[in-house]
Amino acid sequence: MNGLEEEYPSINFYRFDANEPANQSIQNDLALRGHPSVALISKEGEVVNRFFGSQPADLLQPILDELVE
Repeated sequence: MNGLEEEYPSINFYRFDANEPANQSIQNDLALRGHPSVALISKEGEVVNRFFGSQPADLLQPILDELVE
């Protein structure tokens, strides 16, 4: 995800420390397991996709392109 924030300024990117107890409910709500995890959420608030582990930018870019359309 590093660097994609600059390419997609209209998308909000959030990072949460998985080890912080206060973030546990967010992880549970988004069904994120493990670290790192990514949830892509549409403007309507629906989870579009989930990824577990590090993901290359070229995999995420087409999905992010669809989100901004």
